[in-house]
Parts: sequence; structure tokens; C-alpha cells
Amino acid sequence: MRTDICIVGGGAIGSIMALYAYRGGLDNIVVLYRSRSSVENVNSAGGLTVTYRGRDFFIPIHAMISHEAYVKCDYLINSVKAIDVPDTIGVMSRLTEPGTPILMVQNGFGSLELVESYLKDREVSCGVVFIGATRISACRVIHNGGETVFAGVRHTYPRGLFDLAFYMLRGGCDFRIVSDIDLYRWIKLALNAVVNPITAIVRGKNRVVLSKWGLELARIIIDEVVQAASKHGYTLDPDKLFKMVVRNVEAVAENYSSMYQDVINGRRTEIDFINGYVARELGFRGVNHILTLLVKLIEETYVDRFG
Repeated sequence: MRTDICIVGGGAIGSIMALYAYRGGLDNIVVLYRSRSSVENVNSAGGLTVTYRGRDFFIPIHAMISHEAYVKCDYLINSVKAIDVPDTIGVMSRLTEPGTPILMVQNGFGSLELVESYLKDREVSCGVVFIGATRISACRVIHNGGETVFAGVRHTYPRGLFDLAFYMLRGGCDFRIVSDIDLYRWIKLALNAVVNPITAIVRGKNRVVLSKWGLELARIIIDEVVQAASKHGYTLDPDKLFKMVVRNVEAVAENYSSMYQDVINGRRTEIDFINGYVARELGFRGVNHILTLLVKLIEETYVDRFG
């Protein structure tokens, strides 16, 4: 069986990617899940419903269990959490062929590099996503704001990525191919390093970052991100990053961050790939190190209790 596009991970962002792909003209969409109940619910409903710009859009898809899927995909988007990427490498290898475009849309640093090292004959690209969304159920996702995906390939010419961009743009996504994707990864890392742990720790919507204490903490976090980025040759302006963070939080103030959703549902988070990565790069116990420890403590408590 051959399909237009496979999306590994049917969470909030994976469902939004399915929406863009379908509206862009990719009709044959396979979404892969770990949960058998999710597969049964989605296939029983015939697809996904995404609330987007105040309207409900139905996307007919075929849901499959990740490790039971035997199809070939013209394009593949991997939207699982960074912590789950290692478990999907074999799945991606089986579903694709040499040269197939693979778009990784995880937060932070580490998971992209891992996939690049294993799937060297695929066109592995990175997507930096500025979209807010909440998964209400296996079959329903609400888009909370943001349209933009910055995408790029680090080691090869992005021939297949340009083809994928055509469909995503036609589907309504502000899909931008850039020459230095790592720069945008650092910019997004600053946003994630602020919003994700703060909302996860206080268990609030993104708007909590805009409080007096949230903004003060944001500046300290961003200063450390700037220091870490400088070790990789990137000179980032902390004031511009701070304004970017505030602007993005204001745009999705009513959204619940992915890390908040993880801790509330008793799942492991991407903290090691975000604040943990910054702390390791700096080599000292700053605020990102402390935030990492706090989120890990919450993980330990909630995953053990509810996971």
C-alpha cells in the first residue's frame, strides 16, 4: 500500500499537520499512533475533526498502530515528543525509501541529530513550529493560534522539502524554507524554555508567563539560552528574544503548553531536550538546571501516580 503522507504521532501538532496536508491536496493520509484505542476511535469516526479559525474541519484519515503499519509514504512528518523519537526510527525506516522527505517537528535539540545519524539516506529536515493546539480527544483537536513553520535541511539540498512546502502552503500553513534552520531552533528554544516549564510547574495557561514574576523569570531563562547559543556560533539579542517570547505568548495566551498537557496527563516531558539541553551546554547550575529538576520532580510524582 502506498500513501501520500504519513504522520507519526496523532497528537495536537500531528493533527494540525494533517489538516494542512489535506487542505493542500494530499488526500491519502495515514496517521500512526501508539494507542490501539486511539486507532479504533479515529477509524470508527472516519477521521479527525480540527477546530480551526472558529470552524470545524473534518479530515478523513486512516489510523494505524505505529509498529504494525506496512505502507510506503511519499512524505513523512514525525510529530511525536522528542523523548519518543528513538522508538520511531525503525518505523520511519520501514515506511520510507532512500530519498524520501522526512520532516521532524520536535522541540529542542537532540532528537533531530539522532534521526540524521540513523537515516542518512533519507532527506531528513527539521520543522520549527509556531502553532498552538490542544488535543481534546483522539478524534478532536482545537487550533489555538499561530500558523508558521520554519523548515530546513542541514546537510543536503531540500528538494523533497520544497515539494512538501507546496502542499502545506496551499493548505493554509505559513510554511517557510530557510537556509539556517539551527538559528530558528535556537529562537524557538528560547520560547519553549520559558513557556513550557513555567506553565507545567504552576499548571496554568500560557498567559501566566505574562505576569510580573513570569516575565522576570523569562529574562533570566533567555539570558542563559543566549549564552548557550553563543557556544555554537549564534549571537542572539536577549531583548529581541524577550519581545518575541512576549509576542508569541500573547498570541496563544489561552493555550495550554505541550509540557503542561504532559504533566497533567502523567506523561514524560521534553524537558531534557529544552531547559536540560541549555543547562548541559552551560555546564553550571543556573535557572534552566533548576527548572529541569523541578519538572523532573513533577514527572516522577505524576507519572508514577497516573502513568
